Amino acid sequence: MRAVTVSKYKKGLLPVLVYIEEHLDEPLPLHELAALAGFSPHHFHRIFQHVTGEAPKEYLRRLRLERAVYRLKVSPDNVLQIALDAGFKTHETFTRAFTRQFDINPSEFRNVLKEYRACVDDFMGSCTFDGFTDETPLTLRFDMQKEPVSVQKFVGQPVIFIRYHGYENLLSDKETFFDLWTELFDFADQHGLDYSRETLIGITHDDPYVSAEDKIRFDACLPVSGPIAASHPIGYRVLQPSLCVVRRHYGAMEEIAKTFAYIGVEWLPADDYCLRAAAPFETYHCKQVDNHLERLYTDAYVPLEPIKRHKEK
Repeated sequence: MRAVTVSKYKKGLLPVLVYIEEHLDEPLPLHELAALAGFSPHHFHRIFQHVTGEAPKEYLRRLRLERAVYRLKVSPDNVLQIALDAGFKTHETFTRAFTRQFDINPSEFRNVLKEYRACVDDFMGSCTFDGFTDETPLTLRFDMQKEPVSVQKFVGQPVIFIRYHGYENLLSDKETFFDLWTELFDFADQHGLDYSRETLIGITHDDPYVSAEDKIRFDACLPVSGPIAASHPIGYRVLQPSLCVVRRHYGAMEEIAKTFAYIGVEWLPADDYCLRAAAPFETYHCKQVDNHLERLYTDAYVPLEPIKRHKEK
């Protein structure tokens, strides 16, 4: 395909990909997705596979299975309920698909997680040996506990965004992390949008331990006001209001996975809420220094949902 044709197809597909992410628990038939993109079902199937490398059905199944992994980690729901919510009609068909994708069945995976959490709980509950301090190398104190976990209401936010794929190559042609936002800043300036460079958002859709490197999605988002008619490669979406677990991160960006892992270990289902199978996101609080952005700190957000009453035995 010619480059201009591929660009046109990518422009048509981006709103569909966002729609899929926001309605993954719905049937999403091919003709409905094709209509959103403005193509016939046959043409849509062909260009979807060309642009994403997967047929629509394969793409949906992979995202639903990867979401099921997350739910097995954080939800008290039993395996059958997770299977049904992922679009599988029976426990058996879900187990076969899950095992084929991840080389372990859902129940075994959940048991491994329980054993891991027990070990981590023991480690995080340990104390510094007498005679040593937090600065010595011979401490068992878990330093990630220094920043508290809180629950906050995220009010929702319209954003323009650019989607990147693959964490390893994310900065291959960039000098700094915030160069990922350069095209967004340029677009906002050209269209006279009201925005600030001091608070930026990143959406981390995929777990690098679950998704293939080239399938990992990261959205660099710039908060704006009101609906925007964006054009590829820039998209527009509204981050919906949600109740979230939030933890502040002051360390290097390469270490923020530890902050999310801490939330996952600490925030087991409690009271009436558990972690929701929705993309976590980060807000970067920055300042302008000598014509470039410096990060002051990052807030890591993980959405919550009410606990359903079908619990794991």
